[in-house]
Amino acid sequence: MNGRKITSEEAEKSLLKAPEKAQRGDRLNFEDGLALYNCRDIWRLGRLAEQITFDRVGRNVYYSINRHINYTNICRINCRFCGFSRRPGQADGYVLSVEEVAEQARQAHQQGATEVHIVGGVHPELPFNYYRLIVEEIRRACPKLHIKAFTAVEIIDMAQKADLSMDEILMQLQEAGLGSLPGGGAEILSEEYFRRACPDKPGPEKWLAVHAAAHRRGLMTNATMLYGYIESPAERIEHLIKLRKLQDESLRNGKGRFQCFVPLPFIRPHEKPGEPSPATPDDDSTDVLTDLKTIAISRLMLDNIDHVKAFWPMLGVKLAQIALCFGANDLDGTVQQYRIVEKNRDNTTNSLSAEQIRALISETGRTPVRRDAFYRPI
Repeated sequence: MNGRKITSEEAEKSLLKAPEKAQRGDRLNFEDGLALYNCRDIWRLGRLAEQITFDRVGRNVYYSINRHINYTNICRINCRFCGFSRRPGQADGYVLSVEEVAEQARQAHQQGATEVHIVGGVHPELPFNYYRLIVEEIRRACPKLHIKAFTAVEIIDMAQKADLSMDEILMQLQEAGLGSLPGGGAEILSEEYFRRACPDKPGPEKWLAVHAAAHRRGLMTNATMLYGYIESPAERIEHLIKLRKLQDESLRNGKGRFQCFVPLPFIRPHEKPGEPSPATPDDDSTDVLTDLKTIAISRLMLDNIDHVKAFWPMLGVKLAQIALCFGANDLDGTVQQYRIVEKNRDNTTNSLSAEQIRALISETGRTPVRRDAFYRPI
């Protein structure tokens, strides 16, 4: 766990100074971020994050017509917070063929999608050629469809199987048609957190290394944070600072970068067939105040990442809409068949229409803007 502590006197001073620093455009430090988590005036925090968003990107809120495709739920990595993965041989495990993945992408494109988001479990037997063929087949079938695919841990697994460097894997995927990387798998960028929550997963430095390599190759990527499981507020702030540091380096290189930050609330998974219930906190999800605080603080701390996403499949539609008043300026998209976690208890669907998304945004007084994969208006 994080050993850095601040005294009550330091916290009080930071709580007074942090909003002023943010308004001046000064960079917030660790003490500022932790103080903001201790802030009881949630409306003041929301207004501050909202104003920073307006100053940075205006009143536009972005969405896309997209589709999520999860090609397998079989995974050799046993993350203790995950309800999606299945062990090899379990009855409800599945693997889509290359042709099935490409067909789902083709159908999405016919329905107006401009982007597919492809991730899955770390299957112990799928070779690197399977992943490359997925990209090639989608590119062949849908030349204009943007392919956002494969988390950092999937890239690391491919490199190990193919005995290639991460850079070589990324190069081959780019040549096949890969357009950008999603941000999944970051969890909380703390070695101690990974040891306790996902000991079999490649650690935080490797996640950062994959995204740094992608940025050097000119690829845009996202970044995520899974909060509300076993981490402390201090670890969340350290996570944001590590992302900010990498973004500084990538911006200096002038190539790829983080386009968007996506805070993801922990949702207690159901028991997996034949396995004991995962070791999780007593509550089944984060509370609303923590969700809104995390959105707002992310916006304030990440002064070099343009967009913060309110990911409605996990926040719930209503809370994601409220998050637009707490610094978020991206509502993701139509999604379709999101399977990584069970539906948030406030959701009754795993897909929204473009008309529904535009209405949700307009009701908050913002301007809905349909975007492509690089936040260019369509």
